Amino acid sequence: MGTETPGLRELKKQQTRESIADAALDLTLEKGLENVTIEEIAKVAFVSPRTVSNYFLCKEEAIVAAGTQPSRTLLGEFEDRPAGEHPLCSLRALLSDFVVGHSPEELELSLRKMDLSLQYPSLRPFETARFDELEESLREAIATRTGTSVTTDLYPWLAAAAAIAAVKSAMQLWATAATSTHGLRELIEEAFDQFSAGLPTPPNSVATG
Repeated sequence: MGTETPGLRELKKQQTRESIADAALDLTLEKGLENVTIEEIAKVAFVSPRTVSNYFLCKEEAIVAAGTQPSRTLLGEFEDRPAGEHPLCSLRALLSDFVVGHSPEELELSLRKMDLSLQYPSLRPFETARFDELEESLREAIATRTGTSVTTDLYPWLAAAAAIAAVKSAMQLWATAATSTHGLRELIEEAFDQFSAGLPTPPNSVATG
């Protein structure tokens, strides 16, 4: 009696992780990364400093984790797409829909988070690790759908890398060009479209050679 189910324990752990990450991001936006301590993050998240350290290696890792979609959520949605659909078409739809599901305020927060990455290089290794983890998971999911192998076939590696490159490029352009928050979905869709078309030369480009 009183024993928590594994699902409930996992949910509480996820909520604690999100609370810590959100506190780290909010404090950094308010005070600057150099002025934020683990003790302050713990206080805002209503946990102990030791709990913060149990979930994250450092404050930079916590900041990068804030507001991110768990990879298992995206993978589950990918697996629910039609089996015969091209993997990049599935990911294009899922990721553009993910953007639509966010309010302008949430997208604005994402933009501010990306600005932090430009301001503080120490955040970038953790961003890279997050994308690497997602790419590895996508590689496995794409191999399963297409009947290929990540140990012998190039296709799942290329498809997963293209998907991550599309998302990263769209988000970086969106952030650095100060594009309207309503334009991120279009940038993601265009990135996937260009990859799917074989990355053709833009019609207004200047020919060389």
